[in-house]
Amino acid sequence: MATVTQVSTLSNSLKVQRTNDYQRGGMRRRLYDLLASPIDETSGAAGAANAMADLCKGGTVRLTFLSDMAIGTTPLSEVQDIAPQVLDDAYKDITVNMYGDGIQTSQKALIEYFTDYDSRSPEKVGLNMMEVVDFLALDAALAGSLYYRYAARASLDAGTTAHRASETIFANVAARLSQFNVPGWEGEGRPKNWAAITDHFVLNDMAAGGNIVNAAIYQDKEMVLNNEVGKIHSFKIIASGWAKILNGAGIEGHTLNTTLSAAATRLSTTVNLTSTTNLAAGYWLNIGTPESSTTFYPNNERVKVASISSKVATIVGEGENGGLRFAHASGTSVNIKDSVHLIMFGGPASLAKVYAPVIGEFGELVGPKQKGLADQWTSYAWKWFGGYGIPAENGLYRAEVSVSEEA
Repeated sequence: MATVTQVSTLSNSLKVQRTNDYQRGGMRRRLYDLLASPIDETSGAAGAANAMADLCKGGTVRLTFLSDMAIGTTPLSEVQDIAPQVLDDAYKDITVNMYGDGIQTSQKALIEYFTDYDSRSPEKVGLNMMEVVDFLALDAALAGSLYYRYAARASLDAGTTAHRASETIFANVAARLSQFNVPGWEGEGRPKNWAAITDHFVLNDMAAGGNIVNAAIYQDKEMVLNNEVGKIHSFKIIASGWAKILNGAGIEGHTLNTTLSAAATRLSTTVNLTSTTNLAAGYWLNIGTPESSTTFYPNNERVKVASISSKVATIVGEGENGGLRFAHASGTSVNIKDSVHLIMFGGPASLAKVYAPVIGEFGELVGPKQKGLADQWTSYAWKWFGGYGIPAENGLYRAEVSVSEEA
C-alpha cells in the first residue's frame, strides 16, 4: 500500500497555520498598546519572566518610585560631615485580571454553509483578543490627567476652525513632554520622537497646514511604527480607523435625540429610528450613549447615513459588508451631535503593561476543540491575563478636537 500524506499527519502544520491566523488578526488591531512597555522592561529587568509571573500574583501590581536628590551648591566643609539626604517614595497600582472570549460552530453549519467559518475563526478570535486588550490600554490612557482642548468637551464644535487640530497643539505638547523628559523612540544620530495616535479625519485637517513629512520619505532611515503615516515636530503620526472617537460627545449642532425603535443586528445595513427629524443623507449617526464624561463604551459605533425612508435609515458602517459592526438593542440612544476626536501623545513607556508569561503578551489561542458526545461542535477561544496603567502622569497627553468632516 502506498504511503499517503493525510490531514491527520499534518496536525502540527495546521496548528501553526491557525496560530499564524490568530496572530495576524491580533496585529491588525494593535494601536494604543504601542505606548505600553511590559513592567519587566520599565523596571530594567528585561526578559525576567519569573519576576513578571510573581508580579501577577494577588490581582494588583504595585509600581514603586523614588524621588531624586535635591541639588545642593554648598561647598564641603573641612570640619563637618555631609548631612545625608532622605529620599521620598510613591507608588501606583495596576489592576490585573483574566479576559477571554470565543466562538463555537456546529459541524452541520460547517458542512452546509458557504461562509468560511472554520478557516477564518482563528483570525476573528485574534482580532477580538487584540481589540479587547487594546481597549484596556486605551481605557487606561484616557484616565490621564493631562489634556489639551480649546473648549469643554461638550462644547467642541466641528464648525469652529479654532477647535480643530493644529500645529500649535503639537508644538505645545512637544514642549511639555520635553520639559517632563518623557522617554521616546531614539536612534543613533536622531532626535527623540514620540507618537501621536489619531484618526484620518484629524490627519486631513493637519495636512491642510502642509508641514507633515510623509513617512515614505524617511522610512528607509528609521523605525516606522504600526500605522505610521508621517511626522510633524517631534511626533510620529499614527493614523488608523481603529483610533478612538468619542461619538456624539461634542456640541449639538443639529437636534436629533432619538433611539432605535427596533433591535439592530450585526451587518445590518438599515436601522429603525423613533424619529428622523433633522436627519439627512450624508450625516454621521452616533449609535450608543454619548461619551461626554469618563465612561467609554467599546461597542458604540457611528455610521454614515445613505438615505432615509420614513423612519428607516439606510446606513454605511464598519461591518465587513459595510453594515453595522455590533448588535444594538431596541431603545439604544442615537444622535447626530458632533463627535470629539482624540490625539493621544506619548512614548514607548507612557503606559505600563503587566501580563502572565504562561499565557503570553498577546494572549493564547485555545482550539480548535471538538465538543459534544459526537464531536458536533468546534470551538475557538482566546484568553489573556494582565492589565494596563499609567506609571507616571507626565508621560501621556491627549488632545480633544473637532474635525472639518462634521462641519
